[in-house]
Amino acid sequence: MRVLYVAICSLTLSLGAAVGVNLQKKSMQLEKEQREHLRRSPFLQPLWCIGLAIIVLDACGDFVFIGMAPQSLLAPLGSLCLGWNIMLAPIFQPTEKVTKQIIYATIVIYIGTILTVLYADDASSTYNLDDIVNLMKTTPVILYFSACMIFEYTLMCHGERQREGYGITHYCGLAGSFGGKSIIFAKISSELIKYSIMTQDYQDWKTCILPYMFLVGMLGTVTTQLNYLNYALEKFDALVVVPLYQSFWNAFGITGGLIFFQEYKDMSRFDSYMYTLGVLITFAGVAWLVMQRSSSTSTSTST
Repeated sequence: MRVLYVAICSLTLSLGAAVGVNLQKKSMQLEKEQREHLRRSPFLQPLWCIGLAIIVLDACGDFVFIGMAPQSLLAPLGSLCLGWNIMLAPIFQPTEKVTKQIIYATIVIYIGTILTVLYADDASSTYNLDDIVNLMKTTPVILYFSACMIFEYTLMCHGERQREGYGITHYCGLAGSFGGKSIIFAKISSELIKYSIMTQDYQDWKTCILPYMFLVGMLGTVTTQLNYLNYALEKFDALVVVPLYQSFWNAFGITGGLIFFQEYKDMSRFDSYMYTLGVLITFAGVAWLVMQRSSSTSTSTST
């Protein structure tokens, strides 16, 4: 029952995220039509700010229920926003067309997501600050964050060396990587708040700076994630950007949850196989969706 409730909440919140992203994309497109000296920064564009407000409210909703389920369950549910995006993108950007191939790819993504939801661990453990600190000291967690930093540094260096600057993979890869870390910090912060409320013990918040550092880490990674995502939306087709970004976000979000919170230990062997199959099907659907959008975009450009 908890899994169903989380899935319904995620589906509802993903609608808000899709609306917010498409509003920001629409605002930036309208701004491009203005003369260069009349163009405003995003924060001075009312439509962009409305999109940001919706995304922030959506993130607040995510934060509320993120402590109710394992991260390995929550991360794949993020793919549900692709369905909303397919319905909304042509409304906000009429030049972006939805083809049968895109619909088929989205169906594949939803099949993979359903598998991961069915076989993910649905038991949400409660963590206190000592538990979090002990988890952070483990070798896999240190290697995970090190790999994230190396990946981000490599993308930044490669993007800076390109004559045309950052490409869609640079922006989406960086947004997805920071997004994957943001859900870890959000999960940690949510768990610490949940533990304090359940036990009525707020001593860690009064005597230690670590809980506040996790909140700052969450806000910093979310801000950086949105920054790179908006750069991608400004330059590229939303129907390509969103699934590519989502694939990176899923990769780092799922891996981060399994490694940091050691959620794989609570899965049976069969469940872990089916969960992995669901993740692979989801990635395959996302890759198919990206290839279809890339091919259709290049075709329309050549004609």
